[in-house]
Amino acid sequence: AEGFADVNVLDIVHPEDRERTGAILRATPLGESTIVQFRLRHNDGSWRVIEAVGRRMNDDPQAGVIVNARDVTERARAEEELRAAEAKLRQVHKMEAVGRLAGGIAHDFNNVLTAIYGYADLLLEDFDPDDPRRSDVEEIRRSAERAAALTRQLLAFSRQQMLQPQVLDLNAVVDQVQRMIDRLVGADVTITFDPAPGLWPVRADKGQIEQVLMNLGANARDAMPEGGSLVIRTENRSVSEAAAETLPGLGPGDYVCLLVSDSGLGIPASVRGQIFEPFFTTKEQGQGTGLGLATVYGIVKQSGGGIYVESEERRGTTFTIYLPPHVTATSAP
Repeated sequence: AEGFADVNVLDIVHPEDRERTGAILRATPLGESTIVQFRLRHNDGSWRVIEAVGRRMNDDPQAGVIVNARDVTERARAEEELRAAEAKLRQVHKMEAVGRLAGGIAHDFNNVLTAIYGYADLLLEDFDPDDPRRSDVEEIRRSAERAAALTRQLLAFSRQQMLQPQVLDLNAVVDQVQRMIDRLVGADVTITFDPAPGLWPVRADKGQIEQVLMNLGANARDAMPEGGSLVIRTENRSVSEAAAETLPGLGPGDYVCLLVSDSGLGIPASVRGQIFEPFFTTKEQGQGTGLGLATVYGIVKQSGGGIYVESEERRGTTFTIYLPPHVTATSAP
């Protein structure tokens, strides 16, 4: 075929495909055809996807197989892109379903906690200040408060929190919370903040954006047990229609981006699609609730944005948050 070396075909088949391709062709029954797809090295050094139809003309096991082949690289690429898009869409639908479930559980749990709070308070009113039973009831109330904190995180994931949005300069928010992140990650982690000049304003709940930064900081700290670097960046970004297709749930347009990158262990590809699910964690039992990134996801989605992750094992992770800019007659991007 044009563009391919005139050699034994199996010699230029991709090493990962060679044994399988040869076995399939050799097993072709007499008088029948076999279709096989494999990667073949082109004369320019690139790998092309080939679809071949092999046909055995006699029953001599030493005889070769007549092969008709065609280059289907573009078709294979389109099919792979379609599979990737379908997988991302399934992930979006799954997160929406899990969010509805989490929200329902949180509301039901809050109803139970309301009763626990109420009866605990009634008991405390009945007990004298020096009653030895007070400490037991106070512990019940503290446990209820811890449970309530978990339900708030579930409500954040399910996008059912009460927000107090205001016009924000993300650069100013990061600058104000950086000292807390410094204390959170410890002295072994170096923090760098790279603010974009002329950053567009956003409309969001300031406390929730601070929570996002703290949760991502804690996640980065856990990914760098021996220390490392944490980089926080902001930028204005325009997303084209083509780029939006790679960002599930995000439409084309202008966005304010917040990027949080660490030099840590990275996230294995096998679990990357699960990291925003509530209660999912790779930590040992008792080391975390698995709600940190789920809370971040819910806050960002409730703020009208999206969050996406890029990671490579042992080479770090970058979370990119897209938030719609706050547009006024005088501040349109």
